[in-house]
Amino acid sequence: MPHKIAKLLLEKAGTSIERTQAIVAALSLGMPMHEIEEYLDWLDATRPVPEDKSTPPTDDDTKTQ
Repeated sequence: MPHKIAKLLLEKAGTSIERTQAIVAALSLGMPMHEIEEYLDWLDATRPVPEDKSTPPTDDDTKTQ
């Protein structure tokens, strides 16, 4: 059960500060660091990549609008 709680904390962490706090909490719940790292790697791999809004539109983008 403690590992499920730790995974939920890690999953809900949105910022780097929240992630750091979730890692500390997971460690205090007895989750080994290598499992935390593996779970965070899995989370990062399965989450969609945010769209970069800082790039200017290309010619193809302006033709479709």
